[in-house]
Amino acid sequence: MVPLVVTASAFEAQVLCARLGADGILTQMRGAAQGPYPLPGLVTVLVEADQADDARQLLLFDQVEAVFDEDPGS
Repeated sequence: MVPLVVTASAFEAQVLCARLGADGILTQMRGAAQGPYPLPGLVTVLVEADQADDARQLLLFDQVEAVFDEDPGS
């Protein structure tokens, strides 16, 4: 497993893992997310080395889509 991204919270890491998992990318979390009661703090999302490029492209695609989905009137 290789690091993909570091998030500011366990919740954000869980959302990213769910998004990647929906496309068949295996993930793990390391950091404050471990244990039954996640503590505030940085969490590293890891992916299989051979899936890292696909995971990066997927997250980039989601970021670009989010820009175009924003309401220009807000």
